[in-house]
Amino acid sequence: MRTLVPALALTALVLFAPPILAPAAAQQGTGAFSGLGSGSQEPIRIDADRLDVFEREGRAVYAGNVVAVQGDTTMRCSTLSIYFTRGDAEAGAEGGDQIDRIECDGPVTILSQDQVATGNRAVYERLQARVVLTGDVALSQGQNVTRGERLVYDIDAGVANIEAGAQQRVRGLFVPGQSQ
Repeated sequence: MRTLVPALALTALVLFAPPILAPAAAQQGTGAFSGLGSGSQEPIRIDADRLDVFEREGRAVYAGNVVAVQGDTTMRCSTLSIYFTRGDAEAGAEGGDQIDRIECDGPVTILSQDQVATGNRAVYERLQARVVLTGDVALSQGQNVTRGERLVYDIDAGVANIEAGAQQRVRGLFVPGQSQ
């Protein structure tokens, strides 16, 4: 078996770019969520109780108390599954393994500086260039909190949409004098 695991771990989190709360600042590299992904050159550390690589299935699964750290951004979840397609290794970097999707089952928490995003599940879809956080989603910065059932973040556009669930509405609490 090739040394697939380190390449997957780095590629996965470099591609999983969740600048959810501060998209404009994150695109400039100064936002609180610019740590994981967003072209950061800082090393990525993933700790978990277990790692299983299913090379024939094109899947790697970190399980049990997963903590991924890059710079001042930390992501925690119960399971982190990376789905990839095999490329032609002789074609160079562009022909190598490609990450298709990353699924984080939770609870999922993304922390960076004074910002926190939480939900029950997060999915990064490379081809759609989006991150979807579902299940009791909360975005907070200081005392300011926005809640909903589903958050869809368009990476290319830098736009986040929070949607309500069947039994709830999108709710926001903004405290004057706090960060926006």
